[in-house]
Formats: sequence, C-alpha cells, structure tokens
Amino acid sequence: MRILKLAVFFISVATFAQTPLTEAETIKFKEIVSKRSDALESLSSDFLQTKYIKMMKGAAISSGRLYYLAPDILKWEYKQPYNYKILFKDSKLFIDDDGYKSVTDLKSNKLFEKLVTLISGSINGKLLEDKKNYDVSYFKTTNLISAVIVPKDATIREMFNQIVLLFDRNFVVITVRLIEASGDYTEIDFKNIRFNQPIHPTVFQN
Repeated sequence: MRILKLAVFFISVATFAQTPLTEAETIKFKEIVSKRSDALESLSSDFLQTKYIKMMKGAAISSGRLYYLAPDILKWEYKQPYNYKILFKDSKLFIDDDGYKSVTDLKSNKLFEKLVTLISGSINGKLLEDKKNYDVSYFKTTNLISAVIVPKDATIREMFNQIVLLFDRNFVVITVRLIEASGDYTEIDFKNIRFNQPIHPTVFQN
C-alpha cells in the first residue's frame, strides 16, 4: 500500500505535436538545467495531482504542497481530499497518514531508495544526468521542452515504464507524468513555485 501511495507522486506532458531536439539544442538544454540544479538550495510549490485509470470513469484528484531542501530532503504534504504527509530525510522515509505515523529505513529497502532517487531527481533535474539508470529523449513545442525518461532498472520499470518531465521556457519543471505499463498514469502539476526562499525548519520535522 505504501508503494502504491508513493507511486501517486508525479507528472505530465499534454498530447500535442512535438519535434526532437537537435544535438546542439540538447547539449545547451542539459547545460542550463544542470546549472539551475547546482544552484538550487530550496524549493516549495503547490501541486495538483491527477490519477488517470482506464477502468475508472473520471480521475482521482488530490492536492497539497511540496518542500525540497538540497541535497536530499523532500516532503510531500497532501491536504485534499485527505491528510497525508511523506518526508524523506536522513536516509529514512517518514509517513504520517492522518495521525498514523511510521518510519522506514531506506538503506534496508532498495526499492524505496530507488524511488527517492527518482522523486528527488525529477524535482531538481538531476534525473537527466543519471545515464546509468535511465535513457532520456528530448522534445520541444513552441514554448515547452519535454524529457521522456525510460528506466533501465526492471523493478522501477514494473511501476513506471516511462517518466515525462515538462519544462517551461525558463527551464523549470512544471509537470511530471508517471506512466504505467497498463497505460494508467499519474500527472502532477506544480504552481506557485518558489526557489531558494527560506523554509521554516519545522516543515521538515517528522
């Protein structure tokens, strides 16, 4: 159940005409994203998460707020339609499910550890640099660039056979889509993004 809830994390690119980036465009794009990632100290954002399932009419929608503190502290705080908090800190996963709290040691759970790398890498852009574990293709529209990421790891690919990061004209990730082998997918849209602004330490208390 925890893994299923963790799988409800990420986001999207709409279905529209895209063209591949040229080699020169890809090099320039990766350089800019890398510089932004290196300069990122903290991030906070509202998010809207939508889960699309073929066998269900409509979609499951939830919302909340995301907090990130470099290099690897990350908190997802769901506020609607339920109270659910997930905190990655000190190589541990802290879950607060409406008052029911639990802790998982990530070092002893390789799947959770890989998921944390996937989640953090999608937020800060570092996932694009992980050639060992992911194949990445780049596409563009008039104002947007999408990175289509395919996991090489079989255990991750069983959960998500494709991850799509959508960047705006300022090279900021504004949408992530996690696509499952079944065709179901989870889409998360980020809004009111704040970079390198102070985050009160109590936010990251478990």
